[in-house]
Amino acid sequence: MGEGHGITPKVKIRYIDKYLLSLVGQALSTRESIDARYAAAVGTGDWVPFQSKMDWEVARWAKLRGQDALGLSYKNSLELNKKIDDHLPGRPKFHRHEVVVQGEAMELYSRDIMECIQALWGDPDFAGELIFQPERHYADDDEVIRLYHGMETGKWWWKTQSKTEKTKCTIVPVIISSDKTQLTQFRNKSAYPVYMTIGNLPKHIRRKPSRQGQVLLAYLPTSRLSHITNHASRRRCLANLFHHCMKHILRPLEDAGRAGVVLTSGDGARRRCFPIYSVFVGDYPEQVLVTLVKTGKCPVCPAAREGIGSLDSIHPPRDSGPIRRAL
Repeated sequence: MGEGHGITPKVKIRYIDKYLLSLVGQALSTRESIDARYAAAVGTGDWVPFQSKMDWEVARWAKLRGQDALGLSYKNSLELNKKIDDHLPGRPKFHRHEVVVQGEAMELYSRDIMECIQALWGDPDFAGELIFQPERHYADDDEVIRLYHGMETGKWWWKTQSKTEKTKCTIVPVIISSDKTQLTQFRNKSAYPVYMTIGNLPKHIRRKPSRQGQVLLAYLPTSRLSHITNHASRRRCLANLFHHCMKHILRPLEDAGRAGVVLTSGDGARRRCFPIYSVFVGDYPEQVLVTLVKTGKCPVCPAAREGIGSLDSIHPPRDSGPIRRAL
């Protein structure tokens, strides 16, 4: 067993091992680290923006356990939260948008996806963990038995990297997931969160909530559009509402994926990165909604309803052309 990924490969071929002249993943330049920029932003001292170690420890205790008036630099939780929000770095802020469907106004709350990517990429905790290039792993010395265990070992990243013309090009696979949830603690209200992460983070980080490798990207509208009485029209409007909101959220990726952006990692290294929407994660109802197929059909391939789940029913993936034209 190797590094929590299953079988240890006998041969590991990186992209630059195959193409020696490639400069994939190399830094354009190196600037000061995120920690140094943070220190310059909040000021000098071991406990800024707090006054002392005691001030910080009580703030931590108050945030986790409760708070009393102890003569601190904040008098209540509102002032404490304001101090944290105004002086300490954090995740990007949410923006409110209004969506109107046949006279009904709904709210969409979302973050800028490029700011979220920069927040993950520039996190000092991930500086030594980021993956900058695809790899091929094999279980045998003859390089016949291919091993797949992380996104960097898959075919998509290698194939996409091979299509790039720029040598100092770092692919940033964007992973989106969504799941409509019933909030039983709030009178069965619904929430529709959308999460985002990047494939450059190893999967052992992405799958641990404590590592905060996922970013809450948006809350989609949860209206059932019950004022639309025609069931077919209501289903179409709900699907259009989902895709309209996702199009708005993901729109910044269009220019960034073509022209590239310079991202600075937590160690201060700057790289020309190309964020590309590559993976959607969701349960079957979410996959049906995303791929615009009817319930009961396979969202991946054109298999017949009775063939779903059968190993004998193997078909090529669906052609994305008609789907894009429908959108």
